[in-house]
Order: sequence, then structure tokens, then C-alpha cells
Amino acid sequence: MAIKKDEIGYKQIQSDLQSKNYQKLYIFYGEEDYLKERYLQRLKKAIVDETFAQFNLVEFEGKGLTAEMLTETIESYPAFSERKMVIIKDLDIYKPQTSLSDILPNLLSDLPDYICLVFYYDTIEYKPDKRTKLYSVVNKFASINEFGHMSENELITQISKYVRNAGKEISKDTCQYLLFLCGNSMTNLLTEIDKAIAHSTLSEIKKYNIETVCTRTLDAVVFDLTDHIAAKRFDKAISILNDLIAQKNTEVMLFSVIQKHMQRMYAAKLFMGTPSANPKELMSLIGTGSSFYANKIQDMSRRISLDWLRKCIKICGETDIALKSSSADKIKIIEIALLEMASTEDRGKF
Repeated sequence: MAIKKDEIGYKQIQSDLQSKNYQKLYIFYGEEDYLKERYLQRLKKAIVDETFAQFNLVEFEGKGLTAEMLTETIESYPAFSERKMVIIKDLDIYKPQTSLSDILPNLLSDLPDYICLVFYYDTIEYKPDKRTKLYSVVNKFASINEFGHMSENELITQISKYVRNAGKEISKDTCQYLLFLCGNSMTNLLTEIDKAIAHSTLSEIKKYNIETVCTRTLDAVVFDLTDHIAAKRFDKAISILNDLIAQKNTEVMLFSVIQKHMQRMYAAKLFMGTPSANPKELMSLIGTGSSFYANKIQDMSRRISLDWLRKCIKICGETDIALKSSSADKIKIIEIALLEMASTEDRGKF
């Protein structure tokens, strides 16, 4: 099946693995390392016979790679096999050293049929440059695969399989709670799931296992902070703020997350008044892939008055300006903002 060039994601490599019709040139990039590495290993297994891997699998780091090394590797035939795989990690193909810059356009547009060349982006970002000659070559000849974060349903499926393979079970609700607390990076989630599995003494992972041992994302912690502010629990909100500062989070970055959360609550409050309101539309509106987070923010917004949220949005805007333009103590600026929000009346019922 032909994949359109403008389709994002990793449909091309999925199709190739299914049809066993492999390309000569691949680009793997994206923030989801788990998927990226998983598909690289699947491609490697499909292309390279382990018996002759020392002859037919060549891996380079982008730093230090020369035109001579690459040319020589590509021009040498595979041994005892029809194909040869070359993996190059973290080479900015649009800004390589001069020798590579000179040869890459012609080299990549005329790769031998026996070559499977993969440019794999791990620690550096893949940044196409339309001004270069190479851009049109890559667009024409490469299978470009972006490995972004999975959807909530995909993550739940992967988490359930992983937990089942460890001899335990986990419910959909508990999976959603895990995603709310720990984020949507499967690479990070694997570490957190392992903690929950080790902590559980039952056949099923429960929410309390996750609460006890898993590390919360900044968004999840800030949710608790703003919940305390809305309920006038100023001392608890300040305690959370101090913990976050102690963890070396910068003041400006922290307050931007607080401000963003307030904006999401305001959006959720307005959204509740629309006749066609539904959970999926709310998730899209507030920019989250977590239904658990969307439900929690909607529940909170029901208990808060629109007038209080408007006042908080105003305070957040003024505080953001003060943090970025004042030389005053930034922690004190944030503390005053939280106190103002906590003491503002007409918040609703708690």
C-alpha cells in the first residue's frame, strides 16, 4: 500500500513490515522513543540475518562520520545475504560537515538496491530545511516516519499488555489514572508501571499502588495546587509550590503551568454552557489527550464560579508580566498571586 508523503506518523514502516517490501532509505524521528526504538528493532530483525550481522549491520554515530566512511560502507556488498542495513544516529543531514554535505544529495538519490539506510534521531531534533538541495531528495526517496506520543486508547492497550505479561491485570480506569499522573510518554510510563507492578501484592494493580510509588508529572502536581487555591487552602498550595521550587523548577516556567491550568479551567467552564458539549470536544479544546484530566477539570469547573475564574485569569496575566519584567523576588511574586486568587470571593461551592 502506497503511503502519501504528507501523512504524519509511522504508517509507512508499519505497511512495509506487513508487506515485507522495504525501502532503501528511512528517517525515524519523534518524541516517543519507545515506539521509535521498537520499530527500528523490528526493521533490523526483518533486514538482517543475525548469523551474518557482523557483516551486514553497520551503525554509526553522526558525530565523527565522514564522507569516506559512509561511501565505503554503502558501496560494499552484503555478505551471504541480499540486503545490508546501515543505521546513522543523530546526524543533522541538513547541516552536516562539508564533506558529507557535498555527497549526500547524489548518494541518497541513487542508493543500491541492497541497502537499507536509516537516519535515526534520538538526542537531536530532525529539522528539514526546504532551502537545501537535499530537502527535495529526501522528500522524493525517503520514507519519513514520525513517532509521536500515542493516543490514550493506544497507550491503554500497550499498558494492559505490558502489565499482563508481568502476570497482573490493570483496569481501564486505573490506566487512565496512571496517564493523568505520569503523562503520555510510553518510554517514561514503562518505568512507572514497573514501580507499580513491584509495589502491588495483588493480582491487579490498583490506584493506591500508583499513588504510592509513581512520580507525578508537573501538570498533575499543579492540578493539586490549583485545587487547593480554589478551596482556599493557601498553606497547602504554598507547600506544593515550595516543593516544586526545591526540585529546581524555574519560577517563570512553574507559573506558566499554573496560568495554563487556570486558562483550561476557564475554557472548561465556558464549554459547559455550550449545547453540543461532549468529552472529546473538551479534550481538544483544552489540549489534552487524557480523558481523566478532562473529567477532573470539568468537575472542578462545575464547583467554581465564572466570575472567580475571570478574576484569576486577570491576576495570572498581571503576574506573568511582573515575573518577566521585574527584578523583584519571583517566588514572592508567585506567592502573592496565589494568595490573591485564594482570597478572591465568589468562587463557588466547595
